[in-house]
Amino acid sequence: MKTIDLTGKTAVVSGGGGEIGYALCVGLADAGAKVVALDIKTDRVDGSNDRITAVRSDLSDIAGISSAVEDIGEIDILVHAAGVNIAAPVTEFEEQAWDTVFDVNLKSAFFLTKELVPRFRAGCTGKIVFISSISARLGYPGLHAYTASKGGLDALIRNLSTELGAKNICVNGIAPGTTKTGMTKGLWEDEKKCSAHEATIPMGRMADCKDHVGPLLFLCSDMSDYVTGQVVCCDGGLTSVQADFINLNLREGNE
Repeated sequence: MKTIDLTGKTAVVSGGGGEIGYALCVGLADAGAKVVALDIKTDRVDGSNDRITAVRSDLSDIAGISSAVEDIGEIDILVHAAGVNIAAPVTEFEEQAWDTVFDVNLKSAFFLTKELVPRFRAGCTGKIVFISSISARLGYPGLHAYTASKGGLDALIRNLSTELGAKNICVNGIAPGTTKTGMTKGLWEDEKKCSAHEATIPMGRMADCKDHVGPLLFLCSDMSDYVTGQVVCCDGGLTSVQADFINLNLREGNE
């Protein structure tokens, strides 16, 4: 069976200093790619892997994006994994919080793409992968800006695919389900909450960051050269079924 080999490819990963972003950087590097990780925090990346170069960049600042990528030559892959979340009830949600989430999650995705499209290597099929979220499809109290920004990202994936296909660039997305990161620490560190949540996931567990590497490598390889405009859910089946069909205890008294 054909294996995924990205030797000779150059990948730019925004948010490469984050937990999911760094796992994706390592996965790309292990497959042979040279990786440039963009992030405002580079501690996780610095010196960790000789195939991964860290470039400090504030992705919420458009001028900062241009400066961060000015020394990057030709590329083959762009992965946008940068993301932040601020939660608050709708009546308490501040404008600055809304703008911060949209600037990092959505605005930077578009303008980083704009900046890097001219740098994609000619004669090859370029790959752009945005890290979305199943929250674009599900509702979560308080996550108003996050869910809206990820929904916008899914729409952007579809729209960019219609334009960049003519340039032989595939644009796709991965929508992780609940993943064990610092953002979800309050859920998975609480045994009761964790058990209740995992009971709603058909595969019975939350994702680890490494669970998203395989789908990414597929979308970055020549195996997916005719796949574009798609968002792949990597959620253990969470978005596929109604919760009470998984945990029969939730159905007591309803039959």
